Amino acid sequence: LLGRVFAEGEDLPGADPVMLIGYDVWQDRFGGTADILGKTAWANGVQRSIIGVMPEGFMFPDREQVWLPLTLDPLSVERGDDRTYGLVGRLADGFSMDEANAQVATIAARLAREYPETNENIGAAVRTFTDLLGDDMNALLLTMLGAVLGVLMIASVNVANLLLARASVRTREMAVRTALGAGRARVVSQLLTEVLVLAIVGGILGVGLGYGGLIAFDTLTIDEPPPFWITFEPDHRVMFFVMAVTALSAIFAGVFPALQASGADVGETLKDQSRGSSSLRLSKVTGALVITEIAVSCGLLIAAGLMIKSVVGLKTIDLAFATDNVFTARVNLPAAEYPDTASRVLLYEELLPRLEAIPGVEAATISDGLPASGNGTRAFEVEGQSYGVDEDYPVGREGVVTPGYFRTFEADVLQGRAFSTMDRSGSLPVVVVNETFASSYFPAGEVLGRRIRMYEADVGTEWLTIVGVVPDLKMEGINNRQGSPAGFYVPIAQGSVGTFASIAVRTNGAPMDVTTSVRDAVASIDPNLPIYDVMSMDGVIRKQTWQLGIFGWVFMVLGVAALFLAAIGLYGVMSFAVTQRTQEMGVRMALGAPSTRLVRMVMRRGLVQLSVGLGLGMCIGVLAAGPLQMVLFEIDARDPLVFVMVGATLVVTGFLASLIPARRVTRVDPVNALTPE
Repeated sequence: LLGRVFAEGEDLPGADPVMLIGYDVWQDRFGGTADILGKTAWANGVQRSIIGVMPEGFMFPDREQVWLPLTLDPLSVERGDDRTYGLVGRLADGFSMDEANAQVATIAARLAREYPETNENIGAAVRTFTDLLGDDMNALLLTMLGAVLGVLMIASVNVANLLLARASVRTREMAVRTALGAGRARVVSQLLTEVLVLAIVGGILGVGLGYGGLIAFDTLTIDEPPPFWITFEPDHRVMFFVMAVTALSAIFAGVFPALQASGADVGETLKDQSRGSSSLRLSKVTGALVITEIAVSCGLLIAAGLMIKSVVGLKTIDLAFATDNVFTARVNLPAAEYPDTASRVLLYEELLPRLEAIPGVEAATISDGLPASGNGTRAFEVEGQSYGVDEDYPVGREGVVTPGYFRTFEADVLQGRAFSTMDRSGSLPVVVVNETFASSYFPAGEVLGRRIRMYEADVGTEWLTIVGVVPDLKMEGINNRQGSPAGFYVPIAQGSVGTFASIAVRTNGAPMDVTTSVRDAVASIDPNLPIYDVMSMDGVIRKQTWQLGIFGWVFMVLGVAALFLAAIGLYGVMSFAVTQRTQEMGVRMALGAPSTRLVRMVMRRGLVQLSVGLGLGMCIGVLAAGPLQMVLFEIDARDPLVFVMVGATLVVTGFLASLIPARRVTRVDPVNALTPE
């Protein structure tokens, strides 16, 4: 928007420190001043010149607002030093992803030959940027699309059934039009025009509902927004797609009834008024459509039930740590000012008592990660065990924490003790393990006093004595289905401390009320050290599970809509069948048939359709269980309770939808029923 982007050479050591800022930073922090270029600001402990402002809405790759050159000294970077960077490129015009993948694979193979010690058996592949969503989110979005198409199918089948019923009533009218010279194409086009008019009106109303849904969705995601490139807003391409699907659905729903109504034998229809409806022989067609509705509804309800159970499980999960009244934030220590572990530990140890001294604070801690946020992994070895190659060493989750970590989150120590201020550099190296770790690597139960040490190839590390066992604090993340939750904690004064750290403060009131005090405590030590990702611990949990909560409610709406439409469809078909069989019922009643027998006779057809549809729907639910498992929270996609509840719901709904029209039989007057119209 203003200025320029980075120039060649500005990423080299010794170059003038520069930065780009986002539109929001320019407006909020600098008042949108036009002379922003050349002004200085501190970033990562370095005073930098602002050389440009990015356009409004640009926050690549996630929701960033400041960009710095990645400064690497080629002489200090060694192959295999375990640094990780993201690589992003733009595909050149005229080249495909397959061609790009082939080129990258060639480069990876060449590196493997030139550097076998570090690159052997390591390949590379190109992926689209949206693949960063992950398999879980892609599976969820595809499942959502399938659910929406399922509801559309049910609605289309419903309309087709209603139009078939309407067409059967209008058969004589169509016969008269044909007798007066109207061709079949003219009759079909008339009926389809009527359907399209209904579709246009319904489509306009649907678009209005869609806009309302977007507003509601934005409201639900305002606290935990997705990446900036995922937007939920009106789009003309989506609009055209929806209108096209609406029109095609209308044609699909209307063309068969139109062909049926226009294809009846004119002479036979005009000679016999009583055969107008029966001649179409719609029972098999409408029955098949109702079965389809019920089957698709059953599959949708199973998906909705599983998602709802996931949401309920997430809301009621029994975490082994407290989330109420816990304030959290992040800090990032500039490597230029805090180059080693000793300097970082010194700042953390100076900051901790200042956090604990804030009025209303009951406990405070600093760590490399929060519970349920996903700790990193590290290879280790258990004393007394032998291992062969590097791959044989087990891997566990590692947390580096201050002594007040477990007290802040009110996590009870199950065995032994937690860390204390006596666990410092130079004292006995200690470690606390979680329940899963203890049961996995010490199944005999003798945990306290045993020793482990971190494994690093060709590097000798010290043995750590286990002094305590704590509950599992979701070190693997709140909804991670990959990897073991087994993990361990080391005191911050004895561990390898990185530049990123999390602050957690437990208060006796609203947690966010201490935001200013925490910021001031950090600034009192280093005025150029900001805190970020400021949120409550409940907010941390919500941030990681927002997709499940929001889409769970969407699935519930779709499931209820499917159930409602299927019930209407079954009711409509049964009601129409009763209407068409009025004379038959009059004859049966005149001959002495009891009303209960007639009700059972009418309901039998609906219940047969319900049974067949329910069986097919259960099969659909089983088939959908595989993809759904990726997005469910700690439940089995083939949960029998959900299947039973869905089956019971459909049985009750179908029974009522069949019973209400069937009971109309008991109100039929035989005299009126037998009187010719």
